[in-house]
Amino acid sequence: MSTSSDNIMIEQQLQLDDEQETISAEEYQRREKAIKGTDERFLNGDNTDEEGWRSEALAVIDDIQPFVEFISISSALPCDNNGIYINLETKESIRLTIELSSVGFRICGRSFDTIDDSNEIDHIEITSHSSLEDEPPSRISMNSYYETPYSLLDTISPSYRNAFSDELSQRLMKLCK
Repeated sequence: MSTSSDNIMIEQQLQLDDEQETISAEEYQRREKAIKGTDERFLNGDNTDEEGWRSEALAVIDDIQPFVEFISISSALPCDNNGIYINLETKESIRLTIELSSVGFRICGRSFDTIDDSNEIDHIEITSHSSLEDEPPSRISMNSYYETPYSLLDTISPSYRNAFSDELSQRLMKLCK
């Protein structure tokens, strides 16, 4: 007589900000994979679909929302097997449309819900709001792809870098307590 491991319920104690929660082993493993970044997603080839892109975009939005002024999935531009479009406003009040595809993240529009012709406009200029007013604007290529939303934000938003480092410092301080 063999016992299937599917029939055995193992519970794990999970400590979340001074609250204890009991979850199943399956849920515990799912959360561990998500935390470690090993939860694979197949968003290219035959397994790509609109719902997969929406799911991926929502995960990106959830991750970077604290570091931007506004972010949402574009309701005016298509979501299809090739990718999805995201409206993003940085803390510096720069409004962009971002393309998310199997290639990565790319700035495709200089305002919400737009796709600029990259043959006509090959870059955007971003002016820093630093104390150095004589500093020339940064030129960001609209033909560049970024592997992560973090690398894209690091390129276009100095406020993102500051907010991210502040968040990281706070988390490290919590761990030290």
